Amino acid sequence: MNTITLDSRIYNSVAAYARLHNMSVSEAVETGMQVFLEIIGKNNVAASRPKYYINPKVKALEMGSQCPDDLSLDYKKEWAEILERR
Repeated sequence: MNTITLDSRIYNSVAAYARLHNMSVSEAVETGMQVFLEIIGKNNVAASRPKYYINPKVKALEMGSQCPDDLSLDYKKEWAEILERR
C-alpha cells in the first residue's frame, strides 16, 4: 500500500463523492486515477499517430524544395504579370 497526499479541499470532495456512491475514499481515488490514466493514454496514442496518410513520393518532395525569399503570396497577381510581359 502506498500513500499519497491530497489537499483537504480535494479530500473532502472525494469523501463526499464516495459517501454518495457507497464506496470508500480509496476506491473513489483509485477509480478516478484509472479514468484519468485511460484518458491520458488515449491522448498520447492519438498524438503519436499521423492524422492522414502521405504517399512517400509526395513526402520526399517536401524534403528537397526551398521557396525563394521573394515569393509572393498573391500568385494570381504574379501570374497576370507574367502573362502581361509575354
